[in-house]
Amino acid sequence: MASIQSRLASALAASLLVLFLVLWLFVSTGIQNVSEGYISTRLQHDIETLLTALSFDAENKIVVNDKYINTIYKRPFSGHYYSIVHGSNEIRSRSLWDQTLITPADIAADYIKTYQPGPENQSLILLSAGFEKQNQKISIHIAEDLTPIRQTINSFKQYFTLFSLSMLIVLLLVQFVILRKGLRPLRKIQHDLRRLEKGDIKKLSSDVADELAPVVKQINQLSSALQKRLKRSRDALSDLSHAIKKPLTVLKYLSDQQSSELNAETKDTLNSQVESLQQITDRILKRARVAGNSKQHREFKLYNELQSLIKTISMMYPDKRIAVETRLDRNLAINTDREDMLEILGNLLDNAWKWAESKIIITADMTQTLNISIEDDGSGDNAVLLNEVMDRGVRLDEAVSGYGFGLAISSDIIRDYKGSLRFSQSQLLGGFKAEITLAA
Repeated sequence: MASIQSRLASALAASLLVLFLVLWLFVSTGIQNVSEGYISTRLQHDIETLLTALSFDAENKIVVNDKYINTIYKRPFSGHYYSIVHGSNEIRSRSLWDQTLITPADIAADYIKTYQPGPENQSLILLSAGFEKQNQKISIHIAEDLTPIRQTINSFKQYFTLFSLSMLIVLLLVQFVILRKGLRPLRKIQHDLRRLEKGDIKKLSSDVADELAPVVKQINQLSSALQKRLKRSRDALSDLSHAIKKPLTVLKYLSDQQSSELNAETKDTLNSQVESLQQITDRILKRARVAGNSKQHREFKLYNELQSLIKTISMMYPDKRIAVETRLDRNLAINTDREDMLEILGNLLDNAWKWAESKIIITADMTQTLNISIEDDGSGDNAVLLNEVMDRGVRLDEAVSGYGFGLAISSDIIRDYKGSLRFSQSQLLGGFKAEITLAA
């Protein structure tokens, strides 16, 4: 899902874009309408001037007094034209030269505005009106070329478009800055949550905006409740395990003391069950420490920790000469609980050391997940069986002899971290291969 900032920015940007588009259309249309309205008013004034300037002679022919006529109507193709129609007679301005205007068929008393092409590809606006003077019906048509005003309007539109785009970009930048500042408290909470997860702080700071204060309060209360519940669970499991250990120790002692009175089968069965219960108890104690993703995570440098583990485990098997090859970036690190990672890697390395003949390969890389594989050159006979056991959900220490307790602990921890542990036969060494995947 997109972040709040990106969604707000997209919505505000879209609204600004729509607003500027509507404003551009309104201004562009408005300036054109205002210009043409002004021209129409001027043409109406010129019609009234023409009406004043014309009269009729003794033969009822139209006579126009030139002193009332603007000289622009006398210059050929000046862009200003008129036509006066009386019956079948028509008087045209000299500016029309040999051209004619397309006049409306029916002329009423009201002014009629039309558009038409004119001489030399001019674009004309034509205003027509009918009058009665000296008991004679006449119609006056006057036109003006719109090309200059439209060129001016188009130039204005270009400048206005550039100005609008510039203002839009400025407003988007201002909006971005405002959003960044406005959402800064959320980023602070996000940062504090990471610190809380790593264990750098015990709770979130309450110095936040009023709108976020209830959220921070609830998170702090939830974190405190989870920590208390986790502590109670750990304490209860620890107490239970320690309580079981005491009678187990007594049973072991009695078994050893009464060994002469017990037959071999009974003694072996008793020792086996006591040892199994001790392993289960140890397992419970280890599981009591594991808190999965709610743990306080710190940076775990894989290469450095592996070197220490390899040295420690090699001392546990002094009779073996195992060559260990590590294939990973020395700077590879992950934020996680160190003890859990040492438990996982220690158990898997111990298992590899137990079955290896002479070589172990450790490979690790980080993509969207942390991927680690540990391979040995042992027999690898039980790799498929171990995988089947995990798929069925059976505990490893209950299913396959020699592979159980350490791998079972590792499997439990990895499962708590929402990761995966898979077993197979190594293609490189022919032995056992364990593959770990954890969220990075």
